[in-house]
Amino acid sequence: MATVTITRADFFASIQDLGRRRTQHMGLAQSGVADEYSFFRANYLAGNTVTTPVIEIISGLFSVTTDSPVTMALAGADMSARANNAPLSPWQSFVLMPGKVLELKNSTGDGIFSYLAVKGGFDIPLCFNSASTVARENLGGHQGRKLGVGDQLTTILERPLCPTLATPPDQIPQFGKPITLRLMPGYDHDRFPEDSKALLFSREYTVSTKMDRTGIRLDGPPVVWGQGDILSKPVALGVVQITNDGTPVVLLRERQSTGGYPMMGVVSHLDLFKLVQAFPGTPVRFVPADPARLRRELIRFYSFWGLA
Repeated sequence: MATVTITRADFFASIQDLGRRRTQHMGLAQSGVADEYSFFRANYLAGNTVTTPVIEIISGLFSVTTDSPVTMALAGADMSARANNAPLSPWQSFVLMPGKVLELKNSTGDGIFSYLAVKGGFDIPLCFNSASTVARENLGGHQGRKLGVGDQLTTILERPLCPTLATPPDQIPQFGKPITLRLMPGYDHDRFPEDSKALLFSREYTVSTKMDRTGIRLDGPPVVWGQGDILSKPVALGVVQITNDGTPVVLLRERQSTGGYPMMGVVSHLDLFKLVQAFPGTPVRFVPADPARLRRELIRFYSFWGLA
């Protein structure tokens, strides 16, 4: 086995996989990777089953070294990485040599979440059938917390090596562009005033600075609810809640189990992968979507990765 040692972790990096299923009734966050496409691609490049746990790195400022040669893969945001003293573009695999350093600097503006996979994966215990970290619940991952300097992760394979690969340019997503979010009607959609629904679908919003793995607030014209308080209800990944001041909030992987704000709709999973990679100020528009069509697209996406 190889030992991968964290030598820098200035912001937030954690062990993640696809998250926990069927645990929200216990009050546990789903957790899991924010950008599934980049996650699947990193594992593919490392020669893994695409659901193998990886390190999810938010906004860079992260580095590792190893005591044995290890095939690694980097996908997602461009963090001006360097490996073995040479520049390294994302969306490819490479071999990190003993004593050398993989260093991720700040994002170049092309994405926020980066994914680091190693051949065979890390030896991480499962908690409720997932290795995903939820730091606020002290659950999963490496000791239930974000990764820190000095942490050591052991690979499952004794010789974690395989041929290196690169992603074809036409399969690399372009982050940082205006985003269209396809919205399926939610619990409370029909109770919103028609003027409010028309406003949400006709005006431009922007990604705000209030964003984390729980959700993303959008800046823009307020959406009026006007129906008073409502009972809390279960919330799904991608739900768009409207706060008391009319702010749309898109809920993400570490959302709460239930929510008491009215829910306008649910964003397509495939569109969420783009939204989480967007910097503050990125323009966002909502468009109504057909649930049946989005379901077919989602089945095709997971079938491509052998998961449908």
